[in-house]
Amino acid sequence: MDNAILNNTLLIILTYAVSLLYIISLGLYGADFFKGNAVAKTYKQPALIVTIVTHVAYIGFLTAPEGYRISYSSSMLMSMVALTLAVIYMFIEFSTKTDKTGFFILSFSAGAEILSSILLLTSSGNGPAFSGLGIGIHLLAAIFSFSAIAIAGLYSFLYLLLFRQIKNNKFGFLFENLPNLEVLEQLIKHAVAFGFLFLSITLSAGVIGSIQTSEVVNLFETRLIALVVIWLFYGASLFIKKLFGWDTIHMAYLLIGFFVLVTILIMLMGIFSPTFHSISF
Repeated sequence: MDNAILNNTLLIILTYAVSLLYIISLGLYGADFFKGNAVAKTYKQPALIVTIVTHVAYIGFLTAPEGYRISYSSSMLMSMVALTLAVIYMFIEFSTKTDKTGFFILSFSAGAEILSSILLLTSSGNGPAFSGLGIGIHLLAAIFSFSAIAIAGLYSFLYLLLFRQIKNNKFGFLFENLPNLEVLEQLIKHAVAFGFLFLSITLSAGVIGSIQTSEVVNLFETRLIALVVIWLFYGASLFIKKLFGWDTIHMAYLLIGFFVLVTILIMLMGIFSPTFHSISF
């Protein structure tokens, strides 16, 4: 059998397998959240771990022809968003011992991976890949940053939703199944901490990568300024209650605003500058 056909066959199988695993994990988390299913509660975390491990192997298979370098193609970036959302959620679940928000995070993760699979199977090329270790870390950290910001925004939305229900004395399904406000506040803090960490790595690795590629970085570039501002605010938000006396309600609105801002920036980059920088490959 021709190697190209074999590789394409394996690629198709793995593409469908990873998407299916995300759907299975999402279904188990959903069954536990909505139905309190005992079987789902037992197997949902192992299923997520298997999904993440399989996805990492899948990324390795996709990037092997490029020397394990991640490309800037839409399908690859969407797949990395799906993976980083799942990984960050897994760490948050392990560190907080709270597993009642997985359905919401994995809904976006599964959606991103399914979209990635569709783009991969219908596109004709993979696009340019990053050049240099610094740029590689910069790209990975940027994707992790977006995922952490998205999770912080989602947790903030759930916090506001639950707060409104309690304020209006409507103790319905979400009140009974979501973590309480104190736990959601801790989840927000964990997501913000991850976001600040990866934003810091993004900036540092970007500087190293620009030196490696001899790229001239415009310090007054709007997107760079926006990234620095978000990094500063995310760092400040870790101590915002002590520094400014803000309550979690105001923080939640701020974090949702950051998520919307970052999403808009990424959409604009996808339209006008898919590689974010003018890097020569």
